[in-house]
Amino acid sequence: MKKVQTVLSVLSGACLAVVFLVTFAQVIQRYVFQMAMPWSTDVIRIFFVYSVFLGMAVGVLKKAHLNIDVVVHALPEAVRAKLDIVSNVIVTVFLASVFWYSFRFITANADQYTPYLMFPMSYVYAIIPLCVSVMIVFLVVDTYRSVFGSPRKGGDAA
Repeated sequence: MKKVQTVLSVLSGACLAVVFLVTFAQVIQRYVFQMAMPWSTDVIRIFFVYSVFLGMAVGVLKKAHLNIDVVVHALPEAVRAKLDIVSNVIVTVFLASVFWYSFRFITANADQYTPYLMFPMSYVYAIIPLCVSVMIVFLVVDTYRSVFGSPRKGGDAA
């Protein structure tokens, strides 16, 4: 899981770097050279969407999403463990529905293209089931480890 987390983190960071560089180039091009870069909005949109979904997967892998720590830490350890399992199951069910409907969403928008690059939007939306499946796999593994007590190796999740 650590390698998957590293790959997803690097990809998310690379996507954000592309967003930054293209946005910077667009500003320079527009205000210094008085010329627009219309294709840049397509690139920024695509890479921003990818960075968000890859970042969400990393957040689930690290168990770093928002929660109410005050309430969780006030509970006894046994209740916390059970709450963690229940939370994983609820999130897994939600993500399974997102996974299921993402294919409908992709096929419903298969005829859409970005305005300037003519890049198929279905490729942009394909990140949804990809990252959601990674999140589901991690949650299932984490739930299995919580139920059967197998220790986490190498600090997979904090």
